[in-house]
Amino acid sequence: MPRPRRETICARPPDLRHAPLDTPPLAPPIVLTSVFQVAGLDQIDAIQEGRATGHFYARDGHPNRAMLEGKVAALEGAEAALACASGMGAESALVLALLRSGDHVALSDGLYGRTVTLVAQELARFGVRSSVFEGTRPEDLREHIESTTRLVLVETISNPLTRLADLDALAAIAHEHGAALAVDNTFAPLLCRPIDHGADLVVHSATKLIGGHSDVTLGLLCGRRAFIERAAHVASTFGMTSNPFECWLTMRGLTTLALRSERANANALELARRLGEHPNVLATHYPGLPGHPDHALAKRLLTNGGGTIVTIDLGGRDEADRFIRGLKHVPFAPSLGDVSTSLSHPATTSHRAQTPEQWARQGITPGLVRLSIGIEDVEDLWQDMDMALRLGDLESRA
Repeated sequence: MPRPRRETICARPPDLRHAPLDTPPLAPPIVLTSVFQVAGLDQIDAIQEGRATGHFYARDGHPNRAMLEGKVAALEGAEAALACASGMGAESALVLALLRSGDHVALSDGLYGRTVTLVAQELARFGVRSSVFEGTRPEDLREHIESTTRLVLVETISNPLTRLADLDALAAIAHEHGAALAVDNTFAPLLCRPIDHGADLVVHSATKLIGGHSDVTLGLLCGRRAFIERAAHVASTFGMTSNPFECWLTMRGLTTLALRSERANANALELARRLGEHPNVLATHYPGLPGHPDHALAKRLLTNGGGTIVTIDLGGRDEADRFIRGLKHVPFAPSLGDVSTSLSHPATTSHRAQTPEQWARQGITPGLVRLSIGIEDVEDLWQDMDMALRLGDLESRA
């Protein structure tokens, strides 16, 4: 063949023979391609039919996604996993792959607001019905489950009151009626493996603790291989799949999850103890405290800590605002799971769209503040929080 001209050299992809992988990189590479080269029709047939491995279009799969999915499946004890563009993308892939018109979904009270919107409003337009049950009382599920119930959806640890779902009992009831149990395990990676307690499907917002650095938006769905393959087809069709860079960032965050989790859980327990004794805190919600209503269940369900979320009630909106403004090093950032501590105000963020009746049922008040505890030195965190909590006393004396 004649030597190509300069314009052609510029336009063509590089010859991979000039980059041999006899010495593979220690860190996973970022494969930022949207398409892959296929040798011929026999290879594309084999890939499409599952007889050979490989990729051809990034929306359907790519190396960074495959690496992340394999690691997360092992983490959750699942046969397979699927990485989606967000936590809601993973939940959407789950419900769209499982449900059809006429099906019923049992939703645990207090689920993430967008999850409730997805099922109770958006899926309702397509003939899917739903009802709400008290997730902390398995017997309440028995009263709400129906012959058409295909899915029971709960959270390991609820937001923001940190209540726990009795996964073993809920799984038994769901399976007795032919329904699948799906668990949002976003608050409890490494602390709980829902599949070991009978769950069929596990969802994570990897944006939170798994990513761990507030620089990624990604969701994960874990379960049996046959269902994950079906969900992956749905996710590709609806455009919910993840991109290579987000998967690479999540993999990088995942490598330090155990270390971050251990430190943040220890910090959370110590701060919960101190906040629980503070005169300006009306109530402290944390599963690791003996006074928490689900403390005994937490000791059975959770390992390596009670989580990184501590929620406190300061009485009213003014007290909450004073505390938020008084903190010097803990930002008001309505998310969670970062290496550094942040806080959120449920009444004006995650639960803003709910009615006063829904707030009352869940125990949400205008004075409720949710703290996401990070890995800083606990004494520095306490000094900041204690000073902010005492601002009201200082102002009244002034």
